[in-house]
Amino acid sequence: MQRTILFSVATLCIAFSATGAEIVLRDHAIAQGAVVRLGDVAEITAVDAVNADRLAATPLMPAPTGDATQFLRNNELRDILALRGLDVRSLNLTGAEVVAIVRTEIESPKPGQALNSNDAASNEATTEQLTAAVSEHLRQRSGHDLWKVQVDADDDVLAAFQHAGSKAVIGGGKAPWAGRQRFTVSAGPGTPSATAYARIERLEMAVVTVRAIERGAILRRTDVELRPHSGALPKHALASLESIVGKEAIQGIRADSLLLANQIRSPLIVYRGERVSIRARAAGVSVRTYAVAQQDGSLGDLVTVQSLEGKERYAARVSGLRELEIFAAGASADDVASNVQR
Repeated sequence: MQRTILFSVATLCIAFSATGAEIVLRDHAIAQGAVVRLGDVAEITAVDAVNADRLAATPLMPAPTGDATQFLRNNELRDILALRGLDVRSLNLTGAEVVAIVRTEIESPKPGQALNSNDAASNEATTEQLTAAVSEHLRQRSGHDLWKVQVDADDDVLAAFQHAGSKAVIGGGKAPWAGRQRFTVSAGPGTPSATAYARIERLEMAVVTVRAIERGAILRRTDVELRPHSGALPKHALASLESIVGKEAIQGIRADSLLLANQIRSPLIVYRGERVSIRARAAGVSVRTYAVAQQDGSLGDLVTVQSLEGKERYAARVSGLRELEIFAAGASADDVASNVQR
């Protein structure tokens, strides 16, 4: 399968350069084969139909296996397209922030088509469609995008949903929208409804380590990834990759662990015992002096320093490599200079 993806990528890179295409990411997608393609997860419009078709055929990743759900974020899709050789600057990527991808290798039943309760394949396809409809209902009612939905529907429910076709309306469920929930399936107001039950889990995207991180290591983009997390996140859990790249681990972190804000910090640029520059600012005037750092510090940290002459200690904020600042609002420049240098 990997060789197939690589061959497809090579063909696309040679034959196609995207120009001004509009890509609208769906919030739910069904992969039609072993490989997820751009056309599976997004609506695509281009200058001409040929380019749109070529874009739609762009391979992205292997499809999820079994009944697993795979999540793809908007910014991750942009990175993948860049790796596939497409000029992402010419693409207008909009739509959902996250698309949930499931896999089916069977033909989905058409609206109005009679349901054969003995046909396991048809039941499975209809259940997937019903699951997607319940997920969309949860997103609209709760305002939250990511849910893990496991529908428990009998043949009567599946038949009602299939008979309703594109007019199917999902109702029911209640806050906090998690646990075992009761839903109704109908063809709209005033029509008979069937009752379906589903087990619901709220998912949150969180930063997870993909390999073990040693204490003192500087985190790189390849060390972490966003993954869906079931239930409430710990207080210090991180949800942005951009916020952690370049940070330093202050302890060892195991692989496949949620990354917490209190496990990382900005790299140290001031060390205890070293001579540092202090800039005092007040009333638009700045005065520079020197002191000895009494603590380690990262950019923005407030650390204690000691003047070179005497034992006077005071706090200053780290502003650069071996540089700190004091802001003395309301004081004169002479007052600041006197306080810093004594």
